[in-house]
Amino acid sequence: MKKMPLRDTTGKCRGECRDRVFEGELERQAAINRSSKKYDEPAKQSPPWTSKRNDPPGAMGGRV
Repeated sequence: MKKMPLRDTTGKCRGECRDRVFEGELERQAAINRSSKKYDEPAKQSPPWTSKRNDPPGAMGGRV
C-alpha cells in the first residue's frame, strides 16, 4: 500500500465505514448477556499450591 487511506489519517470516510472490532465486541457481549449464567460473585481463589509452582512445562505429565 503506497498511500494510506484517508479514513485512517483523517477519520473521514466515504461509503460504508464499519468498525467490525467494536461490532464484534457488542455481538459477543449480547451473547453473554443472553446466556443463563449468573455472575453474582467473584471467582473462587485457586489453591495456594498453584501459585507457587516453579516446575518446567510437562512436569506433571501430559505433552509439552
